[in-house]
Amino acid sequence: MTRFVQALMTWARARRGLVLALAAVLALASLVPTLRIRFGTDVLQLMPRESGAVDAFETYLERFGSLDALYVFVEAPPDGVVADYAEYVDALVDALRELPEVRRVDAGRLDGSRDWAWLTDRQLLLLDPANYAEAVARMAPERVPAQLARTRDMLALPSEDLKALAQRDPLGWLELTTARLDGASGVLRLAPPGNEGYVTTDGRAQLLVVHPVQPPFDTTFARALLDHVRQAERRVRDRFTTQWKDDDLPPPRMDIAGGHRTAIETETLMRGEAISNAAWSMVGVLALLYLSFRNAWLVIFGTLPILLGTLVTLALHQVAGVQLSAAATGATAMLFGLGDDGLVLLFVAYREGLARGLTPLEAVGELGGIGMSIVLGEVTTAATFLGLWFVTFPSLQQLGVVVGLGILLTGLFTLTVLVAGLPGRAWVERSRDLTLPGLGPWVTRHRVAILATAALITLPLAWGLPGLRVDPRIERLRPVTEGLALETEITSRFGLAADMYLVLGRGPTLEPLLAAHEALERSLADVDGLAHAGPSVLLPSAQVQEARRRELASLAPRRATVADAVDAAADDLGFVPGTFAPFRARLDRVLDPTQALTLGELEAHGLGDLAGRFIRRDGAEYLVATYATADNPAAVEALRARVAAQPGLILTGLPLVNAALAARLPRELSIGLGVGALVVVLLIWLEFRAVRPTALALLPTICGIIWGLGALGWAGVVLDLFSVFAILMFLGIGVDYGIHLLHPTLGPEGLDVSRALSLVGPALLLAGATTIVGFGTLVWSSYGPLHSLGLVSVATIGAALVASLLVLPALVGGRESSR
Repeated sequence: MTRFVQALMTWARARRGLVLALAAVLALASLVPTLRIRFGTDVLQLMPRESGAVDAFETYLERFGSLDALYVFVEAPPDGVVADYAEYVDALVDALRELPEVRRVDAGRLDGSRDWAWLTDRQLLLLDPANYAEAVARMAPERVPAQLARTRDMLALPSEDLKALAQRDPLGWLELTTARLDGASGVLRLAPPGNEGYVTTDGRAQLLVVHPVQPPFDTTFARALLDHVRQAERRVRDRFTTQWKDDDLPPPRMDIAGGHRTAIETETLMRGEAISNAAWSMVGVLALLYLSFRNAWLVIFGTLPILLGTLVTLALHQVAGVQLSAAATGATAMLFGLGDDGLVLLFVAYREGLARGLTPLEAVGELGGIGMSIVLGEVTTAATFLGLWFVTFPSLQQLGVVVGLGILLTGLFTLTVLVAGLPGRAWVERSRDLTLPGLGPWVTRHRVAILATAALITLPLAWGLPGLRVDPRIERLRPVTEGLALETEITSRFGLAADMYLVLGRGPTLEPLLAAHEALERSLADVDGLAHAGPSVLLPSAQVQEARRRELASLAPRRATVADAVDAAADDLGFVPGTFAPFRARLDRVLDPTQALTLGELEAHGLGDLAGRFIRRDGAEYLVATYATADNPAAVEALRARVAAQPGLILTGLPLVNAALAARLPRELSIGLGVGALVVVLLIWLEFRAVRPTALALLPTICGIIWGLGALGWAGVVLDLFSVFAILMFLGIGVDYGIHLLHPTLGPEGLDVSRALSLVGPALLLAGATTIVGFGTLVWSSYGPLHSLGLVSVATIGAALVASLLVLPALVGGRESSR
């Protein structure tokens, strides 16, 4: 293998014109698709791929469209109420409904968008047994006067819609239906709305739920939607500005939240992160290289392999139609930190050959050993990154592929393009000699003190490892944006449940799914601290509807009696004659024993979006959901047990996803570390063909894990899932330092470790410093997972670098002197 690498480098140098021309063509060809690279904003990329609760939760997010709504938030100034701006809100609703990007607007008020009258005519089908018994009891003549007295308050309201509703429902059946439709806390207002809309309990803010025609992950559409919403709001605001001044009302606040805003802000954040991480990493790396060598060639030409490797990698992803995730925005910074190791090692060895009087081609001809060391280092590093393909997080998989492929390409271009462009003697003689002749002897003289110090710091740092905390919650992987902060505020102020449990069922026919969810709801009725709402609040199963129709048939003789009792009580209470004529007109429909509810009819009467919160068509199958919130752990356990007793139903939700991630993290990390370590050890052994140098090459990695992570543990750093898997990436990075130091000492003409350290040590120090700078830029990332990944990488790589420059040569030197 060493001969092949040497032959490749010699060929590249001998045909340098051809190699450089091909590199230029490849760079230009890669530039166009790279500039078109797109960043995926789908939060589902943050979800792991697995069966069970996690997959079910992903299915819910994807199919039930909980991410698709746009929330327009209107808030009155402090000490004000949003009711003072009712005309502005109404005008804003009308303006939003006229936008071509908007399918419908749910203002939380009675309007013509939903046919609540049709549903209330069938409301007795929706009531559970207890509420149905109460509805029948209110038909008794002795109960009618009290119900009509309560109805008087609704008739006094200024809303004509509410007056009509009171005239149709003098017995208060609607409130029974409303209690049923409200369901679990957090299922956004299924009940027939009132006059006020979706208003906070303090009366200051109101929510308009906008349903766009497209999902949020097309950022071009999302930008057009938000621009048109803001333009429509400005036009409405301009109409009311004078009126507000006359009424001495300060203007209200209007803001927007939801998946479409999150998509735009996430894409902007990721693009900015990708550019800033790459720029600061490149600046830092180039500055270190120039300060070390004082040779402008390294700045101008030396980073070409990294740039070319990065360009080709990104171009391949763009051509393949892959959108980069938030995690992959740090890939360029990582490549700049990792890709220059070969540059430093090659340049030091090449300069040393020219200093001995060799021609450039002869000097390249002696770089086979260094080249093989570079290949082995690049392959081990790439292998650990590519190993992320076997984890279940798509974003981590993508990060591993981007960095792993980029490292392999950078290594190839280092051995060809960089070698082809190595300068002649005049350039090299003006550069600084990077060798430190006194470093090796100094380590040899102080090896006992070095090893003793290493042992002394290892014990307390190892003690800090148990203090390293991991927070595997999926929320920590989401970018922090203003839109998401507003969503959190909306969730809190409008009383929506943050931790919702979901029960999903899937099947080719709807009726068995409805029956299964009804059985689940009946089993949950006696669970304290558990609120729940299933599809039966809008669509009972055919079996339940048939049983209710039989009950309605038994009420047929009482129809005329009920209507007469209402009219008589109305006369006694002083109502205008005929006030409740609409009730008499609809009573036959309400008590009709042949009535039925179907999904198609709900959709035809404008109630499809409400039914869609529980029932979705997914190709040839149906998905049905029940929602639940739990106040205590006992309620959660009861929910688990009752769902497990229903075949075909799966319990999921963000709390369960987080619990599943926490439970499987140790296993998945152990598998990843085990497989990664095995691959690294195997690759090293295939090159060294001996146990002792293979084990010694792993020493910096072991020290990096114990020292670096132990220090983070003592510092109280909390890791997320990304930073945990950074440990797996570090296996391939840390071992490179041991390989590069030991490789010159092997073979019949190998150097002693003191001489190898003096020659290679400064190059390792520079390579490690540039790696730390590359990853260090991530520490300042505004994306939390990249920040924590940067912390782990800097700590472990820094510790491994110290171990490779001091501990490893001290240990090897002691063994050499004892022989």
